[in-house]
Amino acid sequence: MGFPDGLSTRGASTSDVDIVFELFRTTDLHDQGVVMITREDIEADMADPEADLINDNLLVFDGAQLVGYVEVPGWRADGEVHPDHRGRGIGSALIDWMEARALARTPVDADVRVGQTKFDGCTEAIELFQRRGYEARHTSWVLYFPPDAEIVDRHPPGVEIRAFAGPELPAIHRLIEDAFNEWPNRTPTSYASWLAHTVERSDFDPALLRVAVEGETVVGVCHGLDAPDEGWVDSVAVRRDRRGRGIAQALLAQTFGDLRRRGRPRLGLSTDSRTGALDLYLRLGMEVEATYRHWSRLLRRAGK
Repeated sequence: MGFPDGLSTRGASTSDVDIVFELFRTTDLHDQGVVMITREDIEADMADPEADLINDNLLVFDGAQLVGYVEVPGWRADGEVHPDHRGRGIGSALIDWMEARALARTPVDADVRVGQTKFDGCTEAIELFQRRGYEARHTSWVLYFPPDAEIVDRHPPGVEIRAFAGPELPAIHRLIEDAFNEWPNRTPTSYASWLAHTVERSDFDPALLRVAVEGETVVGVCHGLDAPDEGWVDSVAVRRDRRGRGIAQALLAQTFGDLRRRGRPRLGLSTDSRTGALDLYLRLGMEVEATYRHWSRLLRRAGK
């Protein structure tokens, strides 16, 4: 299946950040009533030194207007269709392209799986995925503190929590990778790619990359983001042999406390069922605001 007549397509470039953000902003407002992505998120994705924007990203235009977009940097894709242009077959064509690209970029000796994470309220997109044989693989949640929730500061014995030091960046990256590589089927993130999504972001605030240190060893890390209308924790991780001591809670409390003192009215983060961390955030007083599911399809078995 191709794209409807009258539409044009091309690969992406870093100059497309603004139009791609506007498409996601519009679809978020239409589907969820709130914008869940920032311009800086898209800018960081496109600045990733490992991104192949020409081949792994596709923009769909109706005249000068961007009406569809998909990126397939690995097994996890991300795509949207402008609300005013749904029902034209653009979504189906994007899935066709997404699947073809996933097959083309994966060696024959590896399984090929691809999928997208969608808000539970996006019923039309979910029904389309289901018709195409996609199945729900894991669940994600976005949580926020109630405006009047108390954020209790915590101090694990023997652990210092402070802003990171530059020479600690490789150790921070290794800690995060070790923690998140415990998830099944996760694609590791290189050091260069991680830098593009943290310290090289245009909105990076050094005070919001905190580490937990025991002696000279980094045992935990929390990366916060400060936006005009909310504070957000992008990632938090603790070394496996240091868990169960309240280090993650202390990192979160200090980061969220700082963001609240800056006057951010909303304080949030996301997690998913692979981490087992939902109960931790609920115990801290956070509440689930939105639920998402990852819809995935196995396209090819290794060697077939």
